[in-house]
Amino acid sequence: MTLIKSILLGSAAGIVAVASAQAADLPTHKAAPVVQYVQICNVGGITGWTLPGSDTCVKLSGYITAQFTGGNLENQYNWGGGITSAIRTALDPFAVAQSDQRILVEGTDTAAPIFYAVPGYYVGGQLVLPNTPGAVFHAAGEQTGLINPNTQTGTFNRHATGWTTRANFGFSFASNTPYGPLIGHFDLNSENGNGFDNTGNATYLNTGYLTWAGITAGKAQSFFSFTGGGDNWANIFSPDRKGFNEPDLIAYTASFGGGFSATLSAESPGTNGSSGGGTDVGNPNFANIGVNGFTPSSITFGGERWPDIVGALHVKQGWGEAQVSGVIHDVNVREYNYAGTFPPSFCGLTGLVLCNAAENKVGWAVDAGVKFNLTGWGGFFGAGDNILVTGAYSQNAVWYSGLLDGMWGENGQVNGNGQPMYLQDAFFNPLSNQWAVPRAWSVTAILEHHFTPQFYIDLEGSVGGINWSNQNNGCGGFFGCGAFATGALNNGYGIGAISSHATSWIVGADLGWNPVTNLNFDLELMYQGTTQDRPSGFIGTVFNNGAFVPGAWKGESDGFAGRFRITRYF
Repeated sequence: MTLIKSILLGSAAGIVAVASAQAADLPTHKAAPVVQYVQICNVGGITGWTLPGSDTCVKLSGYITAQFTGGNLENQYNWGGGITSAIRTALDPFAVAQSDQRILVEGTDTAAPIFYAVPGYYVGGQLVLPNTPGAVFHAAGEQTGLINPNTQTGTFNRHATGWTTRANFGFSFASNTPYGPLIGHFDLNSENGNGFDNTGNATYLNTGYLTWAGITAGKAQSFFSFTGGGDNWANIFSPDRKGFNEPDLIAYTASFGGGFSATLSAESPGTNGSSGGGTDVGNPNFANIGVNGFTPSSITFGGERWPDIVGALHVKQGWGEAQVSGVIHDVNVREYNYAGTFPPSFCGLTGLVLCNAAENKVGWAVDAGVKFNLTGWGGFFGAGDNILVTGAYSQNAVWYSGLLDGMWGENGQVNGNGQPMYLQDAFFNPLSNQWAVPRAWSVTAILEHHFTPQFYIDLEGSVGGINWSNQNNGCGGFFGCGAFATGALNNGYGIGAISSHATSWIVGADLGWNPVTNLNFDLELMYQGTTQDRPSGFIGTVFNNGAFVPGAWKGESDGFAGRFRITRYF
């Protein structure tokens, strides 16, 4: 028995050994060791991936959006020009060349106005300008000259619908250092558009900056702006340099703990290419801003002398966030129709005073805003609900008032529906030989409410205005006014070439649907209305029928814009 047991045990051991050897040669289901080619990272709030052999966290982001737009159309009114001295003298004996821009023309919708040589004659107190170029009328009081009645309708050549497609691509990279995260970011916009309220066709740098140890340098969101242009594609009144017109800047931010911080920033006032015109509101950045091709003056900035200096205090905590900011802005302008000419130009109602056509001063603006998280308030508001209120006030720094970026940046004209507000950092009136000062302001509120995690609405409302001083105060000395000044003012012609006061308001809503992650459907509706006073030196309006009506000021305009937008984020 002992021998037999030994033989059996030996045989079993051999079989097990052979089986083990064969099993070592067969495939196994055991997982191979994982080789980690991509490592997930989070540095300075940037969640991305780290390339092998690198300590830099990389993130790709962006979006693609496609939209269809539409808006209402009405007659538009623009500053007329080209009226000869004969007609000018008949209408206003004390006016100089500036009165060329104190006539409105109805229905001018061509980029280059066509000037007709037409005679004029009075019928029933109206100066009638026949539509037939070169027609001859021999009537009492006939005056001949050049003017631009442009008999096209105010809507025929304008778009009622439009399209825009935009692709945004962003690249962020971050790494840890002993002084905090070193972060770089840039994103590009590539756009294709046509028709009503489109973005045009361009590819450009939207932002591109680095941050480290409190330093921010590059093309980044301005530290002046509390909010951007709102949730609608067409903007609310806001000094928006966050979602648009971002400047080149160098800034330092000091953090104090508890969500409090303070920033001092030097920001470029010059043009930002396809992403905005900067903050020097005048030529060359804003060539004919607010007057749709017929500017009452050619105010030109004389080059950048120093940057816009911005200071801001900011707090962000669980309840929301708030900010107070201020800026000083260099105004270095010339009215080159009257400055630097040879022989020198003379201004004033009598034309006997050397023109004071240069202005050097410091403009300024302040902005304040607060945003409250409404989650759980009153049992009605849910996750993501909030309300934001912001306001700005400016003097000789009109971009920072927020008025220029309202709706789609047509200064109350609303796609040509009426006479636009005149918005510029300064305005020279040769009749008074003085510079007018703009004081502009705006207040905005935005409420965001989520009905469900997939459905939300943003309600927006803005109101703003501008006041121009020194439009009628003084004439540059006794010889500037002369003996005729009182009579001219009393006759109603005055010396103000632009509206001394204008007010505008905007209301809008954005109804959104997020059916799946990173996909948005938005239906946006916005409406703007503008009212502005009649300029004291305004003469009258040329209508499409060729009639000139003295005093027919068209200072009311309003317009509607709607938009359907689909966006895929990544």
